[in-house]
Amino acid sequence: MKRSCSQAGPTATGSTSLLDWGWNDTWADRAAELDGARGQPGRVVAQDRDRWSVQTAEGPVYARIVSGIQVPSAPVVGDWILVTPGPSASDPWTVTGLLPRISRLVRGAAGTGLEEQLLAANVDVVWVVHGLDAPINERRIERYLAVVWESGAVPELLLSKSDLSPDVDEAVAEAERVAVGVRVRTVSSVDADSVVRLRESTRAGTTVALVGPSGVGKSTLVNLLAPAANAATAAVRSKDHKGRHTTIRREIYRMEGGALLLDTPGIRELRLWSVDEGLDRAFPDIEELARGCRFRDCRHESEPGCAVVEAEAAGRVDADRVASYRKLRAEAEYQARKSDPVARKAALAEHKSAMKTMKYHQKYRREE
Repeated sequence: MKRSCSQAGPTATGSTSLLDWGWNDTWADRAAELDGARGQPGRVVAQDRDRWSVQTAEGPVYARIVSGIQVPSAPVVGDWILVTPGPSASDPWTVTGLLPRISRLVRGAAGTGLEEQLLAANVDVVWVVHGLDAPINERRIERYLAVVWESGAVPELLLSKSDLSPDVDEAVAEAERVAVGVRVRTVSSVDADSVVRLRESTRAGTTVALVGPSGVGKSTLVNLLAPAANAATAAVRSKDHKGRHTTIRREIYRMEGGALLLDTPGIRELRLWSVDEGLDRAFPDIEELARGCRFRDCRHESEPGCAVVEAEAAGRVDADRVASYRKLRAEAEYQARKSDPVARKAALAEHKSAMKTMKYHQKYRREE
């Protein structure tokens, strides 16, 4: 494949280059390294069931996966893929290759949670949106940050509807206490300057994703930052400030200034998948304390010499935050046992060993 980052062609959005969709020399190198793959590069900007909307150098096209062509996995919004035109001009293009991803935003699939659900790929920054028309939900923020850190993207906490907060400074301070080491921003649809500051915080060619539950104002932000999107919006319920799902699919829009904005539907339940590194980065204060534990495999529950337990007892770390850390870790471990046969077998063996030990322990032996 010819290595180029300046392939041109008109598109329906007015873009004249793949550079406008995040293409660069790094992606050109990755495309050239695909063994036996043919076709031209394009970026998935939306998905409708079994068809993908793709921006190519020749403009926007629809693409599909056909039998007989091996693709590592189904593309998601944000992916860079290789495509070839169909036999006739009216046919969808064919997906022939998938470029290795630099980030993967993943959650446990709804329902049984036995499979991962890939929400988006190749995102640089994720704005975790929290509306200030409701109190700061620290536990929700911690969960989202763990998932985003694990993805390989950089999380930022975006406090929307700041005009509805009785004390914005206090809300920001509260958010910063839980989002340790994460940039916290505020924005309001009625404050044009805040929108401009938010837009100017992005860099051309980077991809920013919006995530959060329904009703936090993601669609409103899309319309403010990328007016051509014309995303549908709806009012939230007054009793609990929850919104209805107005965004029904993930889609990428070009922002003024050259950055790309990936909108996502509201998430009712953010199931954890694998968050080993993400959990540590979401709780850096607890991770720092854990370095002082006596045992390397300390679970920070009741082990002797646990620096986390000692700090919790002394009031040097918030007890609710420690409880949240334990809960998320336990949930991630449980998810791993459910989805991984090897992990499930190891957990069963450990349980049987513990029960056998208890059987012969003096404390649990029946008197003859």
